[in-house]
Amino acid sequence: MQQIIDVAHNVGPYAQKLADLGVVSVIRYYNIGNSSNLPSKCLTKAELTALHAAGLTVAVVFQAGGGANGKLGDLSDANGTRDAKRALKLAAELGQPTGSGIYFAVDHDYVAAADLAQIASYFAKVKAELAGRYVLGVYGSGLVARKLHDKGLVDLIWLSGSLGWTGTRSALKDGLWTLFQKDMQQHLPFGGIAYDGNVFNSAEAGFGQFTADGPVETPRTVGASATFAITARGGLNLRAGPGETFGVIQKYPLDTLVRGVKQIGDWTQVDIQGDGASDGYMHNSYLKAEIGGLPLAFTGSGSRKPIDIANAELALGVAEVPGPGNNPRIVMYHATTEGGKAPDETAWCSSFVNYCVEQAGIKGTDSKWARSWHDEKWGNDVTAAPQVGDIVVFSRKGEKTNGGHVAFFHSMTETTVTCLGGNQGDRVSISTYPKDGIKGPFHYTLLSIRRA
Repeated sequence: MQQIIDVAHNVGPYAQKLADLGVVSVIRYYNIGNSSNLPSKCLTKAELTALHAAGLTVAVVFQAGGGANGKLGDLSDANGTRDAKRALKLAAELGQPTGSGIYFAVDHDYVAAADLAQIASYFAKVKAELAGRYVLGVYGSGLVARKLHDKGLVDLIWLSGSLGWTGTRSALKDGLWTLFQKDMQQHLPFGGIAYDGNVFNSAEAGFGQFTADGPVETPRTVGASATFAITARGGLNLRAGPGETFGVIQKYPLDTLVRGVKQIGDWTQVDIQGDGASDGYMHNSYLKAEIGGLPLAFTGSGSRKPIDIANAELALGVAEVPGPGNNPRIVMYHATTEGGKAPDETAWCSSFVNYCVEQAGIKGTDSKWARSWHDEKWGNDVTAAPQVGDIVVFSRKGEKTNGGHVAFFHSMTETTVTCLGGNQGDRVSISTYPKDGIKGPFHYTLLSIRRA
């Protein structure tokens, strides 16, 4: 069962069952009025109370037509003011805490410049009416989301699961999203209720969800599913086991998105249905990470050291993505440290070391601060007699900075230390640093070399 679901029905009577299935957050609707087809679409106080009592957080989206089927009139300036007033009235009645989010739906693939301009005008009216009381979000296509984001009209982006909509794949690739409605038209095992499963962008702090006490951030482990796109032009076989000797279950076409469960050698165990269960295996060489990432699974009975993990990551050629996008693997490194959910432009040398250490079954510092390994006196100080794989900590000072760097020891001379680390030239690489001297715009000083 997906951890973040959206549903157009009252699920209050099933709140505890949802929590027992592993659901963490439920996204519900605000509207002008319910229809005969969806008589309980609008969230009520009783349902909200039941969801919160079961320990579930809630997020909301406003939809009154939403321009579905090309009815742009739903998104007029007058309706922007009307819809925002209605959303504020409902939020007040339900006790939605200020500072949480309200999404407004654009439920069609609009591409014409005039249509996009009208949608932007609608959101400008909504934003003016909300007046900063709630964080404004959009549900829609990647193109619509990008236009609104670039104009400074929205802070939360919920991408529709309709991957054929314009700009959605590029928005996913660029990290320009908060939620992605990946698993559409699922059904709860009770009540005959349909829902959609969603993936959370772990580079963000939250998606506007709230409890009765106020807005909350998203725990690092929630919704950050690894999702891969099939890159094989002729499609890719789903096999019953991790090898070509296993039978073919089904073939999936180019660009299909699949969830990764874990990696075994050259194969990824995948979840096609989005329910958390494994459906088979696909070869890694034809899968490209679009969202999140998976730790490498090592075969064999020998124990693994942090340096082994680091060397495996080096072999992958992990590097930052230029521009606004994020390398999902670096985001995964950040997810192992306190605060998690940071883009790849956030200094990630300590997150990389923490990831490698934790994958080897050792507790790290859980900190993005490079000097935490020295300041917290992690492990033992072996500066006098280091070995390959020990952890090297430097101070790093610049004209306006006083930070540090941490990496794995590789070799040493009288004046330099060569290290394997992350965020070295914006990638996982092997680089040499002075023990006490200048490299680039910074002055490095060796603080200590640590061993678990």
